[in-house]
Amino acid sequence: MFSQTTRYFACSIIGVGSFFLTLGALLFQAASATGAASNYNVPLSWFSALSSAVWPPSWRLFLLLLGVLILAIFTSLIFFRAPQAVGVGILFLQVGIAVFWGAGIGCFFIIREFETYHFSMDAEKLGEYWFTFEAIAIWALAAAALAVIRIFARKHLPETQRPDRLPLSA
Repeated sequence: MFSQTTRYFACSIIGVGSFFLTLGALLFQAASATGAASNYNVPLSWFSALSSAVWPPSWRLFLLLLGVLILAIFTSLIFFRAPQAVGVGILFLQVGIAVFWGAGIGCFFIIREFETYHFSMDAEKLGEYWFTFEAIAIWALAAAALAVIRIFARKHLPETQRPDRLPLSA
């Protein structure tokens, strides 16, 4: 069992990474629902993009969100239940797969968000799926942070009662 602080940080990191993956899935669906995937002149706001992704419901969005849920559960199980070497290896494997699938591009886009755009929404960014790559980059950073925490976190073994430390009976 990990310490309370380690469990809190790990669950927080998994939660934040899952939140951004969910947002990336919603915006991926919104690009096709609003027409921004083919027309960059569509007027968009955050509310219009997210509401068009959620309603009417679609199987693609359901499958994307189910994939995010499965990845979060799998990562939690790997972090908390797997042996240290296996857990760290699989978490770094997740980082490698995320980098292969666009985390490098996502990091570039995140830096540009801070430097230039300041998180404004437009159809061009939505149509080019910038947010999806940014979500993958954030998940890669989360998985790397979990792997580092897993390397240094020690599991607390339950104390066994020694015969000389048994409670006194009345």
